[in-house]
Amino acid sequence: MFSKKISYSSFIFIIIFLTSIAAPVNQFKVPPVMPVLMSEFDLSLASAGMLMSVFALVGMLLALPSGCMVHRLGLKKSGIIALFALGIGSAAGLISGSSSSLMLSRIIEGIGMCLISVMAPASIAAWFPPEKRGLPMGIWATWVPLGTILMFLVAPALNSSFGWRSIWLITGIYTFAILIALSVFFRTPSGTDANTCQKEGQIQNDSNGNPYYNRDIWLLAGVFMVFNIAVISICTFMPSFLENVRDFSPEKASAVSGLFLAGALVIGPVTGIIANRIGSYKKILFIGVFVSAAGMCLPFIVSSSLVPVVLFLLGMATGTVPPVTFSSAAEIMKLPSRAGTGMSIVAFGQYTGMCIGPAMFGEIAENFGWASAGYSLVPIMMLSSAVIFLIRVK
Repeated sequence: MFSKKISYSSFIFIIIFLTSIAAPVNQFKVPPVMPVLMSEFDLSLASAGMLMSVFALVGMLLALPSGCMVHRLGLKKSGIIALFALGIGSAAGLISGSSSSLMLSRIIEGIGMCLISVMAPASIAAWFPPEKRGLPMGIWATWVPLGTILMFLVAPALNSSFGWRSIWLITGIYTFAILIALSVFFRTPSGTDANTCQKEGQIQNDSNGNPYYNRDIWLLAGVFMVFNIAVISICTFMPSFLENVRDFSPEKASAVSGLFLAGALVIGPVTGIIANRIGSYKKILFIGVFVSAAGMCLPFIVSSSLVPVVLFLLGMATGTVPPVTFSSAAEIMKLPSRAGTGMSIVAFGQYTGMCIGPAMFGEIAENFGWASAGYSLVPIMMLSSAVIFLIRVK
């Protein structure tokens, strides 16, 4: 019986992971073809950045309500709604004929990513006990790097052969395919149905107060907000910087930019294992944010030959942060009934950063240059690394 449960929890994890991948492949289909979209829809650099920011704006507005939504609807229904929104948004983008309609499609997709960023880690928290959660959370934390790398590698080739709309077609097909798989195979473990979670949550709320008033989860969300301001800015504009400033071909610019995510992809699962071994999330979180802060400006000031190495190493530094952030959120919330609430608050910070980052970075780069935009990320990340010491988590 125990082995069957372990086996099915692993299978559920695969479904969760594939569901999660649908979000970043839809979100990050824009950066590899940003120059093409700027030309076709007559967009400035700052306006093109809004195609990423508006995606996150929806997540920022819906992040906190999404915690209640996931709790009331359940994990499966929330996942189905998320994938449906991503698929419909991708279809709307496919047929868009103006920048406003393309922007609207990004808003619809943003709804899907917001729900997934809450539903997926809450599902992992439900299926895996705290002492076994580090590795699956570490692997799951690679969802954004892996999805982004796929787009950086595949999107330029699709655009060259079939045009940018083919990218939206492929991401839509993948999303609806995973929607079918989730509908058929996903379930929650016994003992975590809505009634049990609701009763458990009421007990906790009576003794410890409203979970939305938890100081530590909001500090964690603030750190993750600043982290995402920096990371999403790099992901959004690095292909354009390499193509326009360093004269890389579109394919080479996307491939080299993908090294930033490749570093995160490598380190994510390792971070989960290390966190379990040393029994501390805070130490890894501080080191990851501090080292990332020190290196954020480097891709814009080093020579072209060093850019790939710098991006990969910087990606390894940033890749340590998401696994311990989501594991810390589950630790702070204590019980599965509170997991959705904790994840929604962290998601609020995440999407606030994703919303601010591309718009802010694009504006600075356009008016003061790429190097200045890179330097602007350093002090805010240094400040957030100091805040980590105030968070009461192991």
